[in-house]
Amino acid sequence: MIIFPAIDLRDGKCVRLTKGDFATTKVYNDNPLLMLKEFKEHNFSWVHMVDLDGAKQGSPAQGEIIASLVRDSGMAIQVGGGIRTKADIEYLLSSGVKRVVLGSICISEPELVKSWFGEFGSDKIVLALDCQLKDGVPVVKTHGWQQDSQKTIWDLLEFYQLAKYVLCTDISVDGTLAGPSIELYKLIMAKFPHIKLIASGGVGTVHDLTRLNELGVYGVVVGKAIYEGTMKLDAIIKF
Repeated sequence: MIIFPAIDLRDGKCVRLTKGDFATTKVYNDNPLLMLKEFKEHNFSWVHMVDLDGAKQGSPAQGEIIASLVRDSGMAIQVGGGIRTKADIEYLLSSGVKRVVLGSICISEPELVKSWFGEFGSDKIVLALDCQLKDGVPVVKTHGWQQDSQKTIWDLLEFYQLAKYVLCTDISVDGTLAGPSIELYKLIMAKFPHIKLIASGGVGTVHDLTRLNELGVYGVVVGKAIYEGTMKLDAIIKF
């Protein structure tokens, strides 16, 4: 299982939100490059980075900053947040980003995104499904979690048969440190065993990592737990 420490960028700073609410923005570090260097020193292989400003406005807002962070850190980074066009993807990949994370555009332009899987390859694209359970059904939200879609996770995974990497975030637990949505991930993996599932949201302890590892997920994003100190980098790497 790959552990992806997370960097959420807002105005070029490392921040965290609770349940996707921009009003809860908390700044943890003014210099994301220092965070990246710390992750590298602890031998993490990947970093998950989100352009929060881009996610909110619907187009990349911090592309130059991200490009410089990728260049100066020398780390493998996957990036999401406001990516809506082929040019956005080309820019990020040419900047050294290893994978682009596509969310809202997967709902609004499904045929276009399907063509990108064919053009760029499934190794370069992560399908991001940010959901909220409604009567037990995982309904996907878009545009920085500000809007409801009419699609469920099951609808989208059926449609995107070419998707190799799928990042699933349960908004109801994101940023809460209350534990990941184990039952949801069990269902996804049972229905779609071929995908490489990346769990995100709610991870607060090493025990949470143990549970996800036992479940067999490909990866897990860890964010607030690192910044709040409920999990130390040394402990995560030992795990």
